[in-house]
Amino acid sequence: MWYAATRRLSATRAATVQLSVPVLSAIGGMVLLGEPASTRLLLAGSLVLAGTAVAVTGRDGRPGR
Repeated sequence: MWYAATRRLSATRAATVQLSVPVLSAIGGMVLLGEPASTRLLLAGSLVLAGTAVAVTGRDGRPGR
């Protein structure tokens, strides 16, 4: 699935989205393997996903863009 998606993404965008893989793996571990969800993991994962979303969508908070 990843290789099919990268054909439609620029190199920069693909590299940015790749940063979400560890977070998605941790979520998979919690859901499928019953790993415990710590506050630190949830906070760090949320920050990584939020940063990835901002980088991919290009929203930097500047007006007129």
